[in-house]
Amino acid sequence: MDTTLVLIACIVMGLLVGSFLTVVVDRVPGGASVVQPPSACGACGHRLTAPDLVPILSWLVLRGKCRHCGTPIGNEPLIIEIATATIFVLFGLKFGADPVLPAFCILGAALVALVWIDLHEFRLPREITYTAFILSTIVIVIAALVNDEPERIWQAALGAGIALAMMGLIYVVSRGGMGDGDVRLAPLLGLHLGYLNPGIVPVGLFWGFLIGAVVGVIAMSVGKAGRKTALPFGPFLAVGTVTAVFAGQWFVDLIWHT
Repeated sequence: MDTTLVLIACIVMGLLVGSFLTVVVDRVPGGASVVQPPSACGACGHRLTAPDLVPILSWLVLRGKCRHCGTPIGNEPLIIEIATATIFVLFGLKFGADPVLPAFCILGAALVALVWIDLHEFRLPREITYTAFILSTIVIVIAALVNDEPERIWQAALGAGIALAMMGLIYVVSRGGMGDGDVRLAPLLGLHLGYLNPGIVPVGLFWGFLIGAVVGVIAMSVGKAGRKTALPFGPFLAVGTVTAVFAGQWFVDLIWHT
């Protein structure tokens, strides 16, 4: 498939999935269903219809307000839709028409939702993590077989195991300093990095910790946080992992040949 077509598909799917994620981040933290009831305005309760649900366009046309009561709906839908489409496009550039692309798009969608929730709720819902892990595993197995690379299956499994072992050890050593949601997230991250190369799994996690440490130091230096201030760690793991997808192998090769 032509790269342009792949990127167009990534943009369209990213926007559609991003629109769905606005429902996910709103309902999952409270334990509500993402299917029922249908989406409605939180202020007037009016059920949203197709003209209200077109990604980005509806928000722009309605100027970020409910079409029925005029109540501002905030920037959340716009941010989530653009973020999802962006990460889909990045993975589209990386993998092209490779059958594994959907697995990484699943990862990207899960990370967008998890990062948003972690920043606002300081938690990483297991429903999202486990669902993404199961769906990605299925796609990865199919992609490995289609590409005639069955070894990728055990590499992905090994990556998930490495990530879980590393984060589990850190969780125990930190004596609760790290949330168990971060430990549950680890296999999902390791699964995808392991598919590429199990050796870059520690790199992705290390970069996550490094970014978190830098942000923590900066926050303390500007007086925004103290030594005991809790910072959501999920976003740092997400950034470290996505960075490793693109630069992890380069980093390993650089260290290996230094």
